[in-house]
Amino acid sequence: MPASSAKLNRALLLCSLPLFASAAHAASGDYQLSPLHSNPAAVPLRSDVNESLLQMDGYFFVDDSDGLVQSIKEAYDEGRSLQGRSRGVLVIPGDESALVASLESMSDDTNGFNVGAHFSLNTQSPAWHILGGSEFRGTERFNYDEADATRLRFATVLGLFSFGELQSSMEISVLWFNFLGANYRFNIDGLPNTQFGITAKLQNISLIERSILISEYDEEKIFDADRDVDHNLQLNADLGVSHRLGDWSAGLSIKDIYQQTMRSTLGTLYQQRSQFTSHIGYQATWGEVQLNADLTPQAGFGEIPSQRIYDLNSSIPLSERVALLLAYRWFDSPYNDDAPTIGLHYNLDQLLHITAKFSYAGSNELGGSINLQLPL
Repeated sequence: MPASSAKLNRALLLCSLPLFASAAHAASGDYQLSPLHSNPAAVPLRSDVNESLLQMDGYFFVDDSDGLVQSIKEAYDEGRSLQGRSRGVLVIPGDESALVASLESMSDDTNGFNVGAHFSLNTQSPAWHILGGSEFRGTERFNYDEADATRLRFATVLGLFSFGELQSSMEISVLWFNFLGANYRFNIDGLPNTQFGITAKLQNISLIERSILISEYDEEKIFDADRDVDHNLQLNADLGVSHRLGDWSAGLSIKDIYQQTMRSTLGTLYQQRSQFTSHIGYQATWGEVQLNADLTPQAGFGEIPSQRIYDLNSSIPLSERVALLLAYRWFDSPYNDDAPTIGLHYNLDQLLHITAKFSYAGSNELGGSINLQLPL
């Protein structure tokens, strides 16, 4: 759903009030590698960190607010049942009405899913890190063929119905990114509070696009990564800059400076575009608040719409080791609903910590993430 000023005001109120109402310990000096996945310059250069560190994270978000998964299964079962009865000449005109109504009600219903994982590993040099990850973003939409109603009514009149004659289908589009790269961060004389970063990476972008007739519906076919896939291997890079001024911080990143036009096995074009994102944060004794925003949209593909995402995150220390995380994400997108998030951050020391979050936007629309960093 498109973002509005009213939603922005609610989000700011939701995440800001707890911060100003809380009194907690001073922010810890945690050294976290995970911000490198969003901004190549985000992690400060620290010569005092001599241990080898491994950071791993994973996330998922499923949007089935239209109830498409259950509806398509019920329609499939009804179609198979109707076909079976027709072979025994047990159908009469009107028996098709339930299936017709089910197909019509699903018209243009969608289901979205986002899954991903990342890792980062430091090296002997504080300026260099190894990064990698996999990100899977997909949308499926039910395409109702209005002629199916006529086919069904005609078939029940004749008393012969073949499920395979229906042309309504599931239209599926997936973007799948896999990358491995090296991150380098540096400062420039005269800009002591500004840090620059670059992540050079080998990246594979897979375009998955398929159309599955309702009579051939099978979850294995939907998630089969071995068919209808076009792979595109490329060298690319992300750029970033971060600046700190007292308790304030700001950053700008550019993902994929090289842009390429790709085509799926069905002929649909995907225009890869550089994506600009920004960050502003404030840190004090009572906690921390950050705002992250897509300045340019994430490119769409097929059934996947282009979108911008805005995140407001707050961290409220509850003790020296535990912090409460409150966040709100809103979308400039035709499908997704805005989602509040709650989580906990636990740190044993400044190098070892774990974060878990849970998001809930409504019925059948939820997600979660976990992030772990530990010395090796």
